[in-house]
Amino acid sequence: MRKSVIMKLYIFLSCIVLIHGAAISDEECDGVTIDGIYYDKEVLKTDLDHPYSLVVDFDSNVLYFSHNLHETDNIYNTAKINLHTKDFAELDGVKNGFAQTVDQINHVLYIGSSKGIFKYDYTDDNTAKLFAVNDTDIWDLYINDVLYYIEYPSQFLYTVKNGQTERFKDLEEIKVGHFAIDDEEDMFYSNVTGLYSQKKNTKDSVHYKDLNDGDDIVGIRTDVNGKVYICGTDGIYKVNKDTTSVEKVVNAENVFGCAFDGNNNIVYADTTSLIHLKPSNNKNC
Repeated sequence: MRKSVIMKLYIFLSCIVLIHGAAISDEECDGVTIDGIYYDKEVLKTDLDHPYSLVVDFDSNVLYFSHNLHETDNIYNTAKINLHTKDFAELDGVKNGFAQTVDQINHVLYIGSSKGIFKYDYTDDNTAKLFAVNDTDIWDLYINDVLYYIEYPSQFLYTVKNGQTERFKDLEEIKVGHFAIDDEEDMFYSNVTGLYSQKKNTKDSVHYKDLNDGDDIVGIRTDVNGKVYICGTDGIYKVNKDTTSVEKVVNAENVFGCAFDGNNNIVYADTTSLIHLKPSNNKNC
């Protein structure tokens, strides 16, 4: 009788240990696995209102982004946060800064606002100065061979070169929501109808994905190697040019933007927070 009671108690305690261990494991392993590598989710900052248009200077590992200053007014401002130290600061001198892109060669930030494009050099005085297209509302920015910008509300794509602006001829009659160019000179862009690619200096587009009025995509970004990723509202996707498709690599809700750090790790935003995916040292995950 006593032996039977002891055995039951042992089994009961063993079950508790197993359940407790599973709970700990689930709690510790709430990160993301990408291409066989497990990443921890490091929360960089919370209490933000819709952080948007993320971009990282690969050299300094400083993340730039926009966020809403007042929930009722939709007034955006550009801010920055150091991915190593988490030091945070608002940038001055740009009214309603909404879109960002970084010149990775010269380490210069360009900010698109409701009043044009501003240039911010963090070696200067921590302020941004008007660069181009005064009093033009900028929807998105991207820099490659030249600076590209999308005007709002027309959503036509323009370039800035040697101080001169002109409509980008490759997509002259096409409205664009987001835009990037990969390491093979393939342009990727989205609009209300879908996601497309197009070889630069041609007019021949390739359809990748249908979209719901374009709202499914909140950004198109290139990683350190020039590979294209799509920031979708339900997660982050990488482009597969062999199959003309996109493949989800991060499943997340309410994504508002994504970018890559200097080590090619993903940073993304939800409605209130900035999350940094970092390779984990946890051998149990």
